[in-house]
Amino acid sequence: MKKTLVAIAALTLVGAVSAQSSVTLYGRIDASLASQKTKVGGTTTVDPGAQIRSGAHTGSRWGLRGSEDLGGGLKAIFQLEQGFNVDTGTASAATREFHRQAFVGVTGGFGSLTVGRQYDPIDNMYGAHDAFGYSGYGAMNYVFNSNCTATGLGDCVGRQDNSVFYTTPNMGGFSGGLMWAPGENKVPGVSSAGKMWGLQLGYANGPLNIGGAYQENDAGGAARSIENYEFGASYDLGVAKMFLQFEGGKNDNGVAAVRSKDSGFQIGAVIPLGAPSLMVSYARENQKIGGNRAQTAKGLSLMAQYPLSKRTYVYAAYLRGELDPSAAAAPTTKQQNYGVGLVHNF
Repeated sequence: MKKTLVAIAALTLVGAVSAQSSVTLYGRIDASLASQKTKVGGTTTVDPGAQIRSGAHTGSRWGLRGSEDLGGGLKAIFQLEQGFNVDTGTASAATREFHRQAFVGVTGGFGSLTVGRQYDPIDNMYGAHDAFGYSGYGAMNYVFNSNCTATGLGDCVGRQDNSVFYTTPNMGGFSGGLMWAPGENKVPGVSSAGKMWGLQLGYANGPLNIGGAYQENDAGGAARSIENYEFGASYDLGVAKMFLQFEGGKNDNGVAAVRSKDSGFQIGAVIPLGAPSLMVSYARENQKIGGNRAQTAKGLSLMAQYPLSKRTYVYAAYLRGELDPSAAAAPTTKQQNYGVGLVHNF
């Protein structure tokens, strides 16, 4: 009898502990038949033909997320997320174990406080105000990130290492977040690379979602600070959900002749057609170096999606992008992407 009571007590204790904590395995797989063609000055430079691609629309990934009830309305939370290539079975970032996200923190009535590798405020707002939700076929993604190599502008980082991120609770539709990273990859007395801070604010109620973000990243050395801002909104009309955002930035690299700036916009819509939906987006950005126009980037995207279930859908997508340099003799770069794929969430 005593052994039975002890066993029942043990099972009760295990059940109570299990109820207080949880770990979820989740993921997304995007596999497609895709093609990309690039022309520079009318001459084809890239044309590999049809390819089986992973994450062409939305990155394939798997992850673990969990929480533990600490009592008093407080919970410990964590998330670990890694990207992979479903076409080859390889990791999409071979040098990182969880390159997409890796953080731990606490959440409660005060909001959430997390520490680790996380999406930054500008990246959060880009996705929130994009009709494609930050897709690889999105015009916004192509245009806003087209100058990362040439000028260092755009939110070219996206995820911040060594960061602390505080987000407020929802207060009648209003919410905000503040991120800071101390810059641990700097050289003493020379560089402060990796240091950043950013702020995001938003309001979501009914059909309206509006917000914006500002952040500064220190690239280290002579590059000094890179500033980015974003402001956007979406409104659901029922027959279509409309999206609009404006963005810009500047790279204060200490040399006036090569200081760079950009400013652009994106407009788009998601149109429900019964079960399927149609998405369309157009983006444009002007890029300057030393006060003179260096390049204009333009993009047009179309995508159709058809749900096979709540977690699985098929899509067909098209992206046309163009980079038009200011110099008369410089060639224009044109890119066309096509894809038909399947996305499964688990």
